[in-house]
Amino acid sequence: MRHPRGTAALAMVFSSVTLATCVFPTERDDSVHVTVDPLPVLIRGSDTYATARAWQILAAGDSQQIANVSFVWSSGDPLTATVDANGHVVGIKSGTTAIRAAAANFDKRAAVGQITLRVANTLEIDSIRPDTVRYGEIVTVYGVGLLDTLGIGLTIGDGGLIPVPFSPALDPNGASRISYWVPPPAHTAPLFYIGAGVFGFSADTVRVIRRDLYEPNELSPTTIDLETSRPFPGTILNFVLFANPALAFEQLPRDVLQGVDWYRFGQSTPRDLSIILSSDVRGTFQTFLTDSLGLRASDSSYFIGRDAWTFGPGSHACHGAAFGPKERAPDSSVVAFRAYPAGSLDGIAVYSREGRYALTVLEGYVTADKRIPRDAHEEDNYCDAADSKRIPLAANVDHVDTLAIENPHDVDWFRFNVPGTSAQPVRFRTLARPFAAVDSSDIDLYVLNVPAPGDTVMTGVAIAKAGSANDTTLALAPNDYYAVVVDFAGVPTRYSLCIGFPSTPLSPRCAILAASTPVPPSAAQLQASVMRRSRLEAAIARRGLRLAPLRSPARRQ
Repeated sequence: MRHPRGTAALAMVFSSVTLATCVFPTERDDSVHVTVDPLPVLIRGSDTYATARAWQILAAGDSQQIANVSFVWSSGDPLTATVDANGHVVGIKSGTTAIRAAAANFDKRAAVGQITLRVANTLEIDSIRPDTVRYGEIVTVYGVGLLDTLGIGLTIGDGGLIPVPFSPALDPNGASRISYWVPPPAHTAPLFYIGAGVFGFSADTVRVIRRDLYEPNELSPTTIDLETSRPFPGTILNFVLFANPALAFEQLPRDVLQGVDWYRFGQSTPRDLSIILSSDVRGTFQTFLTDSLGLRASDSSYFIGRDAWTFGPGSHACHGAAFGPKERAPDSSVVAFRAYPAGSLDGIAVYSREGRYALTVLEGYVTADKRIPRDAHEEDNYCDAADSKRIPLAANVDHVDTLAIENPHDVDWFRFNVPGTSAQPVRFRTLARPFAAVDSSDIDLYVLNVPAPGDTVMTGVAIAKAGSANDTTLALAPNDYYAVVVDFAGVPTRYSLCIGFPSTPLSPRCAILAASTPVPPSAAQLQASVMRRSRLEAAIARRGLRLAPLRSPARRQ
């Protein structure tokens, strides 16, 4: 049946409207709005593409995306960033600008989409928090390019910030942040930053209190619970029990010659334990550890317990009695204990000059030279440990061990018993077994009496001379004694120790010691060693590294 002419025209109009609806669902332009996907921070000179979408509002909170829409792009500040007809954005200079997209198919009633784009230099600092810190505290720096800039350096008032492991983070918008320790000699100032081709100062000024976060810890210890203090749990650095590389030996008041930092480490689980203290002011501080340290309120002097031990270069004690072998002032302290028992351990650092130092406690046994593992007698860094490994000497049997000074200024204690009813000669032999052709170690041997209750100083004989080859015979009465081995120069080395009676033929194992010496030092080298020892002894005497006037912790309560 034929449609009337009017009906055909109406059908044609209806068809055209239907076709238009397939592309543009409404002629009500005020119900159309445009959105632009957010863009991360754009580095100056780089480019990206922006994406826009058109939406029809169907009801409150309900929209439907419109397909096949063309957009007209524009930048609010073309000097900061440009955008072309395809949404291609180029960063020109640091700043912010609006990137807009309008739907070309609709009139001006359709809502324009817009985002704020940040263009940044390769490195920019936005803020640093907190704005007031002490040495050893952590600040977080916020900005752009912190993770990407090669050779980035951040400084607050001459103090270079130290990155905290695992703290770098990148936000979804492209900004970044890293946490840092604040070390001496930082002082109140804006943050200075420098990277590849960029440098400047932050808008924020950081106020630095020139004392570390553990002060005051001279008259009472800072307590550190090693069971709860791990700074990087669940990471490859989980073995770090405590770490702070930004602590401070503070400036001393006028006429005060020495300062003290005192720590007390506690643990409820026996473990291998290594304590490391290193400083920028090398040779001007002394560190030692003890199982018992207190302070007299009457005169602010330190004391150790009646049965205490101490460990530290030139400052040892055994069962409350002081033992002070001559040792070179340390550049750093590395002390490793095997299976250190549950309980507490006091560490104290005595200093005479201001500067930065780092304190680290590790779960595990650290050695200074990977070629020198811990020896079979560890733990023997203090006499209490040697008491449980008492060595009884016997006729026709020499006690021989190849041992190790695992760390600079390590000390090995051996407790042995001389049997019988009268004094008899006992032979002692030591020999370094270094890896180098020329022996640079300087091993000293001390034979000491076991202190009686009430003794304040250990007594005995020092078999101490330049070099590490010793062969000495002493007449010893029946009793228990300690043989103590230290290295005056603080050189980690392997060595052999032989203790026995010379009344019988020398055992083959002891005889080997003399024959297995590496290339011996020349006369000139030996003379140089003697002179070095003399100079170091004089320097130690001049420096007075004991705790006076605060009183030596080797004093007993």
